[in-house]
Amino acid sequence: MNDEKKKLNAKDLIVTGIFAVLLLSAAMFGGGPFATIPTLTFYFPIGAAVLAGPIFMLFIAKVPKYGALAIVGVVLCTLGTLTGMHWGMNFGFLICSIIASIVSGAGHFKKPVLNLIAYLVYCIGPMGTYFVFFFNRESWISFMLKKGTEQEYIDKMNDVASGGVMLIMVVGTLVVASVSGLLGLRLMKKQFVKAGIAA
Repeated sequence: MNDEKKKLNAKDLIVTGIFAVLLLSAAMFGGGPFATIPTLTFYFPIGAAVLAGPIFMLFIAKVPKYGALAIVGVVLCTLGTLTGMHWGMNFGFLICSIIASIVSGAGHFKKPVLNLIAYLVYCIGPMGTYFVFFFNRESWISFMLKKGTEQEYIDKMNDVASGGVMLIMVVGTLVVASVSGLLGLRLMKKQFVKAGIAA
């Protein structure tokens, strides 16, 4: 009986699909404005982490099962691939979603500290494309030019790319994700539970 409860059912899959769209929308609304500006695109992961914390925490509460976050990663990876996003971001989302599921699952999806760490891991996902840019720039540029990215956009990225920018991206994302994740946990405790949205 307990094994059955741990398995994803049809309802869980529907809820997971809905939250995958919500998490993607949060990333696009928060990070999209940065991505459109070549000199600010490296801060996309920071913006993407702003709004998703409460959504992520509610999702874990609604579907506290192994595999749910992995499915979110598969959905984000698939959509990213279909829309021409760099493979570094797509697989970053996939890999980090799987790791996040393992981290949160270690506490049976109920330990706030582990859920917060899981969210931090999840937010590292979008950085994948920028890590490729910094460490294998020619490959990144070749891939994006084939996908239709303009040379002018890439040239402006090159002008501002530096170790300092990468540091700001990583540290900034983790700081913002921590705040967003803590807000999500606070809302879970005070509002979502009272409203009966989460158990």
